[in-house]
Amino acid sequence: MPDVICHGGGELSESTHGERGADGQRPETDTPETNTSAEELSNQTTSESGLPATGEDQPSADVAEPEAGSEHDPGVFKTSGSFLRERVAQTLQDQGFGPSGDDVHPDPSGGPDGEDAPSSATDESADESDAADTSGSEETGGAADVAAADEARTVPPSSPAKAPNPESDASSSEEPPSSDEAASEAGPSTRPIQPVEEESMWPSPQRMSTMAFPPPDAAASQASGQAESGAPGQGPGQAEGQGPTAEAAVGAVATKNRPEAAGKGKKKGRKAPLWWRILRVCLVLVGVGVIAGCGVFAYFYSTVEVPDAAQADAVEQGSTFYFSDGETMFAERGTHREIISYDEMTAGGEHVVEAVISAEDRGFWTEPGVSVRGTTRAVWSTITGQQVQGGSTVTQQMVRNYFEGVSNDRTVARKIQEIIIAIKIDQSETKEWVMEQYLNTIYFGRQAYGIQAAAEAYYHKDVDELTPAEAAFLAAAIQQPTPFGQANVETTPEMEQRWQYVVDGMVTTGAITQAEADAMEFPAPEPERPSAGADLSGYRGYMLQEAMNELDRLGFTEDMVNRQGYRIVTTFDEDMMEAAYQAVEDTVSQDDLPEGVNIGISTVDPATGEVVAFYGGHDYNANQYDSSFLGRAQAGSAFKPYVLATALEQGIGLNTTVDGRGPQTINGTRIQNAGNSPGGIMSLTQATQFSNNLGYIELAQRVGFEEVRQTAYDMGWPDGSIGDDQLVPVMPLGAASVRPVDQASGYGTFANGGVHVEAHVVREIVNTDGENERPEPESSRALSESTAADVTYALQQVVNSGTGTAANLWDHPTAGKTGTTNGSVAAWFVGYTPQLSTSVGVYNENNQSFSIPGQSISGGGMPAQLWNRYMSAAMEGYEPGSFPSPEFAGSNENWAPVVTPEAPDTPVEDTPTIPEAPEVPEAPEIPVDPVEPDPGFPGDPEEPGEPGTGDPGEPEEPGGPIFPPGRGEDE
Repeated sequence: MPDVICHGGGELSESTHGERGADGQRPETDTPETNTSAEELSNQTTSESGLPATGEDQPSADVAEPEAGSEHDPGVFKTSGSFLRERVAQTLQDQGFGPSGDDVHPDPSGGPDGEDAPSSATDESADESDAADTSGSEETGGAADVAAADEARTVPPSSPAKAPNPESDASSSEEPPSSDEAASEAGPSTRPIQPVEEESMWPSPQRMSTMAFPPPDAAASQASGQAESGAPGQGPGQAEGQGPTAEAAVGAVATKNRPEAAGKGKKKGRKAPLWWRILRVCLVLVGVGVIAGCGVFAYFYSTVEVPDAAQADAVEQGSTFYFSDGETMFAERGTHREIISYDEMTAGGEHVVEAVISAEDRGFWTEPGVSVRGTTRAVWSTITGQQVQGGSTVTQQMVRNYFEGVSNDRTVARKIQEIIIAIKIDQSETKEWVMEQYLNTIYFGRQAYGIQAAAEAYYHKDVDELTPAEAAFLAAAIQQPTPFGQANVETTPEMEQRWQYVVDGMVTTGAITQAEADAMEFPAPEPERPSAGADLSGYRGYMLQEAMNELDRLGFTEDMVNRQGYRIVTTFDEDMMEAAYQAVEDTVSQDDLPEGVNIGISTVDPATGEVVAFYGGHDYNANQYDSSFLGRAQAGSAFKPYVLATALEQGIGLNTTVDGRGPQTINGTRIQNAGNSPGGIMSLTQATQFSNNLGYIELAQRVGFEEVRQTAYDMGWPDGSIGDDQLVPVMPLGAASVRPVDQASGYGTFANGGVHVEAHVVREIVNTDGENERPEPESSRALSESTAADVTYALQQVVNSGTGTAANLWDHPTAGKTGTTNGSVAAWFVGYTPQLSTSVGVYNENNQSFSIPGQSISGGGMPAQLWNRYMSAAMEGYEPGSFPSPEFAGSNENWAPVVTPEAPDTPVEDTPTIPEAPEVPEAPEIPVDPVEPDPGFPGDPEEPGEPGTGDPGEPEEPGGPIFPPGRGEDE
């Protein structure tokens, strides 16, 4: 250990012992080569570079020692060897103040090989300290050691740019100061040891944030204080005159304490108050937002165009179905909306429009299509994440609900689009136009779209009949249509409050006076009643069903009907529909009808082809099967007039005779007349009158089955309804199935003089522009007038004295034909007057025999009676007409076999007793097993072979005639 000498005032100095600086000091060769003695060196100060100061560099004798409490405290130990110096450096390095090993630089002033420099030296401060140690002066060496330690503590090793340059320092120290400065800075020959505070070696505890980032004022004052007082061991003059070394020290301190200020050299001013900084940011954000908003608005305004088409949903109207009078509605389909003009809305006064303005947009007449306050509220709600509100004006709501391409998506982009279109619409259209579109599209509840539909739904009146109080109620319903729509006489307090709000608004806008508002009473809506279009019970559903089916065949789809607002006038006469319904209900009870048994009635106007009435079932809601338009049954003998018409068209006259005797075997099958009637040789008129099967079978074979089928098609039967497998001899017996409406249409051709008009149920299809889109029904001549007249004559005989007398209308000329299928699976009567053609069919859809209590299931029974009852009511509005006179055209052929030369001519058509001829010959009955004639049988047994009124043929064998499956017979 070196000797420590304590000087007065608490200063310590080191003693040097041993040759070349004992106790581990550097050799004396490291000290500058001077001729001064050790005593002289001790009186000289040593510069920071480690070289002895010249006379001019000597400090002033009256340099004051550092005050107590300053940066350096007295009492620092001064060592004479490198041991303590290394210990001090190691201690500072352990405390975080020493240099890192990465910045170690060789000492340029060291020995010849530079190996004596300590490994911990990293900057010029250590080099200068080493140079000072070799000066031979104890005081000088001690001060240099302290200076090196102090610089190692204050200058961070990571800032080599701030370290002093040895060359510049050496040159600076060699330049002598002026004489004045030397005189003023002259001090004692021995430089006192600078006191160093104890915390330089052992720092006091402090916060990490304060150590890393001390306040800028403190760092600056510390650096300033060091610059003024100089480095440890130097006077003020030396601090000022040290040049770059002092500046580097100050910079190092600032860099260590404020990393963000490294390299800047400028001191920032005081920060602005927090409120000002926040306000400044807010103003900048608002400004940027306003600029961006203006840019977005300008972009949308230049790119968004007003749509040129309305939404389908906005203008869609349901279609309305009317009876033939065009006024009585019986059904509706689709959206309940009726579009009216602005003038119609205000025909009863301005209160309807003013009530809506009070409820929805009180600035409607003055605003430019949008409301600034409402729009601001909507934007704020969107920004704050609340529901994207409308704040929408009437114009904006109209744009959203009316125009195509404007969606209902709840987005800001859609809102901007809506606003821009509203502004443009306000510039291009009148306020009245906007209000008209709005009130025709808005929903009011109770399935009512538009103000007219709402007036009907809530108060059962037209819009021009609404009172101001009722108009206010409808306006109040716009905001909450569903709750208002569910109100039925009894309303809620919320509804009344909303209504009062509208009334008060009407006073505010000047629509009504305060006195008028005070006199108003809350107008509770009428009880909701099913719309006429919603009631499909009874026969209404069948009418709608058939009208829709025909519209579809005409190319009007269900979607078109539901959305395009057609006014559809049907051909159905309300009185006749009711008459047909009542005729069936009064004739037979629904409880008496067996399961699967249907009754169908259809009436056609022969001149127009319009189906004026029909009976399709008891209740559409219970059974949607329409027995007149969907149901089919074998026609039976009601098919025979088509065979007769074919023969007349081929030039065969009514007085042509046929062999109607039965039974006969045809193609291996034994066939008999209805009721096992023996028949006879008779004219075509008589064969029609008594519905002779065998006579018509012969007639069909002579005219051709294909020709008969074509005649049926020409007269109204649907193409394809008669199959090829039905082109057989028994074809006239009516094995083909047919609908009641087709039979009424076919017989109507006879009544219309041979001209067939397509049967239809829709008279008009009027679009929203008032144009009738219903194409004209097809019509064509199926028969000549003479043929139609002659067939009518023959069918009159059926009603007057034949099988259909039960159907005869005594106050109107009537013609018709009965029909009964084999086994009573179906029974028909089809007849007509000069004005109407009606068919009545009673049939089992399961093709099974049936019976009805108290009714005869044959053409002349229940069907004829029902036809008479219905037509008696239907013809009440018609004057008695007349059929054209028969022409008896064509040639009369005699196809009956000649029994004897004395055989009489063909029976005269006016002689109704011809079928009774079998009573004259008292021929014995020929049973299966021959028996002797009854002794009591009158007459000569040889008379049957003599001429008379005709041979009736053999009576029916037990068991009746045999028919092929599916064939029928008639009475």
